[in-house]
Amino acid sequence: MKHLRKRLWAGLLAGVILLMGACGAGVKTEKSQNPAREDMKAVWVSTVYNLDYPTSATTDPAVLKSQADSILQGCVDMGMNAVILQVRPSCDALYPSEIFPWSRYLTGSQDQAPQGDFDPLAYWVEQAHALGLELHAWINPFRVTKSGDSEYQSLSSSSPAKQHPEWLVQHEGNYYLNPGLPEVRELVIKGAEELARNYDIDGLHMDDYFYPGQDFDDAAAFQQYGGDFSDLGDWRRDNVNQLVKELGERLHAIDPSLSYGISPAGVWANQGSHPEGSATNGNETYFNAYADSRKWVKEEYIDYICPQIYWYIGHKAADYDTLVRWWADVVDGTDVRLYVGMADYQAGNSDPSSLWYGVKALEDMLALNKTIPQVSGEVHFRYQLMVQNPEIVALYQKEYAQPDVPEEPATPEEPEETVKPMLNQTDHGAYIQGAEGLFRPGDSLSRAEAVAMLARLTVDENGQALYQEGESYPVSFSDVAEDSWYASYVGFAQKYNIVGGYEDGTFRPDQPVTRAELMKILAAYFPGETGSVSFTDVPETHWAYQAVAFGAGKGFVAGYEDGTFRPDQPVTRAEAVKMINGALGRIPAEGHLAELISRNPFQDVNESHWAYGNILEASVAHNPDGTLA
Repeated sequence: MKHLRKRLWAGLLAGVILLMGACGAGVKTEKSQNPAREDMKAVWVSTVYNLDYPTSATTDPAVLKSQADSILQGCVDMGMNAVILQVRPSCDALYPSEIFPWSRYLTGSQDQAPQGDFDPLAYWVEQAHALGLELHAWINPFRVTKSGDSEYQSLSSSSPAKQHPEWLVQHEGNYYLNPGLPEVRELVIKGAEELARNYDIDGLHMDDYFYPGQDFDDAAAFQQYGGDFSDLGDWRRDNVNQLVKELGERLHAIDPSLSYGISPAGVWANQGSHPEGSATNGNETYFNAYADSRKWVKEEYIDYICPQIYWYIGHKAADYDTLVRWWADVVDGTDVRLYVGMADYQAGNSDPSSLWYGVKALEDMLALNKTIPQVSGEVHFRYQLMVQNPEIVALYQKEYAQPDVPEEPATPEEPEETVKPMLNQTDHGAYIQGAEGLFRPGDSLSRAEAVAMLARLTVDENGQALYQEGESYPVSFSDVAEDSWYASYVGFAQKYNIVGGYEDGTFRPDQPVTRAELMKILAAYFPGETGSVSFTDVPETHWAYQAVAFGAGKGFVAGYEDGTFRPDQPVTRAEAVKMINGALGRIPAEGHLAELISRNPFQDVNESHWAYGNILEASVAHNPDGTLA
């Protein structure tokens, strides 16, 4: 995953923890690089009107959990790597907030909490991370109602909209917070800060609902705050610009690793209205929503822009090809990523003459995106309309879910040195430690974290540690910066042929390591050894077949009850510990577990957990006979 603070595994050694301490301990620094990922494959999950989640309002945690699990697994099955969950649809919240009341879309009545103080957002974050997905919190900044005056009258007295009616403007029957008021912009920012402080989210996402129209009745605010602005439109755009800029600055002050982006409508301005606009004839958000999204990119207020380009290639008024290339030109030369918002909801038209018939339009768009270097991924609208269409599911399973095969040279190069790297099977010291008393056994593990830990566990044939702190280990992967905390570990592993990269020359350090990848890394310590155990989803043609068969035969790893191994599933911390213990020959014996239990450092791991013994074996230093060291 992108954010090491979010993904810091308790299994890294103390030295690795110290190297990463500035992230793990919550020490904040200035934003040094764009935290938005370069390979976004995300799905919008809408909560307004119960479009995606929950399918109907409920206070039952079991139902809320079950539906979240289904959506998250569905995203994994389609090969997605992120979910953008709408957590504040209308001046409300799908989480316990000190600022906004509970959403009626969640429980049926505003300000009614789920049973047992269940926190849906905390559950979504935890489960998404366990599956190797990023979880981005999606907020609507200014909307208050979707159903007019009747909805406004039913709002809870705790709603900011009821407490401050002077902040509202009624427009075409609905109510909106007035962007021209400094108090309103501060409310939106404080709400975002609350999310960043209280949840392990990977990103904060704003949609395109800024000013709802040109005839918005904000004359009084303009008179009070317009200052030197002679043009109402320029003042309105400045109000939104102030929000966008300050929100980003304050979010990154809390967490520099948080990805912050906005999803405006696809047309900034038409060339006929603005010389820097696109060759289109669509709805212009610069003039109608007062969203100067081009400025946000050029001034780098945001980490990514995700324009909703909801038209097909060749559309007369708003051609997809034209717009993607226009946005690519906008981000070119900036440190802002471009994700394309795609209209999956349009696909599957039953009319064979429609350009949205089947999924051909989506296929063509994906193919085009791959040819434009500035495109860093896609975000798809929206989950239920995608998963209900088998063609769409099959499309993304083909486009996204195929695993990238680690580079396997036909003739492996000889190691630079004749030293044979081995795992330390003698020392029974602790090689994992927790963070704040927690192990988080269900969370995933990044490729960089796995390599760092194993480097520390590597010895030569005489049992002497091979990895030396402070020594420079050259690394050739294009995405491993020399000054990154993991560079020396990756270089060490590369030097001793413990790990390989990808065909495009990358290592992908923040990507969750899969079950097959970790088994492949461990098997590298036992060259020439093979096995014959097989799983239904790991045929002999699979790139990791020999490693998985070897590990299963040795008992390092086991499959699932259905006969599968699930090679492409991110390995959990608990699974990783069991596999590494097996490779180290450290099998927890019942006879000495009692000694280790007395030193259990983790509040979230007890005797009921399936990997309890293995976690204690790895986290409590002891002698080989089980006595405490």
